Amino acid sequence: MTVAGVIALAALAATVASLGYLHLAPTGLSPIRNAVSQYGITPFRAGYRAATIAFAVAGAALAVGIDRAAGSRASAVIALLAIFAAARAAISWFPMDAPGAPRTSTGRTHGLLATAAFGGATIAAFKLAAVLRAGHRWHALAPVSTALGAAMAISLAGLTVSRSHPALRARFGAIERGFYVSAIAWFAVFAVACVD
Repeated sequence: MTVAGVIALAALAATVASLGYLHLAPTGLSPIRNAVSQYGITPFRAGYRAATIAFAVAGAALAVGIDRAAGSRASAVIALLAIFAAARAAISWFPMDAPGAPRTSTGRTHGLLATAAFGGATIAAFKLAAVLRAGHRWHALAPVSTALGAAMAISLAGLTVSRSHPALRARFGAIERGFYVSAIAWFAVFAVACVD
C-alpha cells in the first residue's frame, strides 16, 4: 500500500510538472479559453503526452493502494480507477480535432476517452466516500472525497453547458482546469492516505 501511494504521488508530481511546463511554454493557448487537450495538437505535444501518461500511472497506482487498503468493498472504485488509467494512457494517441475543423473518428475517440477518464474519476470519488462512510479506517476522509467529487461533477456540468452557451464557451479552459485541480487534489489526498 505504501509503495503504491509513493508511486501515485511521484506520478502526480510529474503530471503537475508537465502541465505547469505546458502552461508556461509559448504555446499560444489561453488557459481561460483553450482545452488542456489542445496542447496535444501543438508542437508541445510531448509535454501533453507526458502529463497524460503520468496521470494514468497515478490512477493505476492509486487503484492498487485502495485495493490493498479496502479490498473488495472498494471494487467499484478500483474498476473506475482502472478505466481512468486506461483512458488517460491512451488519449494522447487520439488527439482532439482542431477547433473549427471537421469531426474525425480520432477526435471522437478522444472525446470518448476524455469522458471515460473524467467520469471515472468523478464517480470513483463518490463511490469511495460511500465506502469510507461505512466504517473504513479512512472514514474521516469521506467528506473530503465527497467534496472533491462534487467539485469534479460541477466542473463536468460546466463543461457540458459551455458547449451551448457562448459566454461559458469562452471560459471552457478555466472550467476544465477546475476539474483538473479537483481531480489532482483527490488523487493526492488518497495517495497520501496510502502512504500513512
